[in-house]
Amino acid sequence: MITHVEKPAPKTRQRIVDAALELFVAQGIAATTTRDIAGRAGIAEGTIYRHFESKEALAQEIFLEGYMPFAKALTAFERAGGTLLERLERIVDYFYSLFDLDQTRWVYLMTWQTGPQSKLPDDTPTPSRLMLKMLKESLKKGEVKGLEPKLTAEILLGIILQPADGVVYGQIAGPLRPRTAEVMQAIRKVLTP
Repeated sequence: MITHVEKPAPKTRQRIVDAALELFVAQGIAATTTRDIAGRAGIAEGTIYRHFESKEALAQEIFLEGYMPFAKALTAFERAGGTLLERLERIVDYFYSLFDLDQTRWVYLMTWQTGPQSKLPDDTPTPSRLMLKMLKESLKKGEVKGLEPKLTAEILLGIILQPADGVVYGQIAGPLRPRTAEVMQAIRKVLTP
């Protein structure tokens, strides 16, 4: 006799996180209610409070669970050997791998970390801080010349991040990782005019 074995339902906490993440990205944290999250997760609203102190605590926990490993990886790329362009290529490849893996989480991490709600300690690595640090080091070594570091860091981040926005808003097709070489060509033009 063949019996059907059902997969166990995802754990309640994970269902809450998944539902909240989708809603936070789709409509914003402020516009999302715990009732919305509970409805999307298929649970009673009070169940959320067994796992999280508040909606804001849920939002921050989702961010920190994803962002802190991301920040560690960025720091490792920044500290890795090689030229600025070699390190940037590894970072772009990593960014796009994460984006292709889970666009919703990527959008949440990228938008949350710059918002007033992020409450990141000043010494927490961010893409902007690490890009600026790498550019200053490269200028000091003579690897690149004549660039204003703060503006150039933001320009480079725009080159890296804008294709993800293009995919999110349907302007270009994903996945992004296979486009790393094209993005690096644009970065080379900025750094070596």
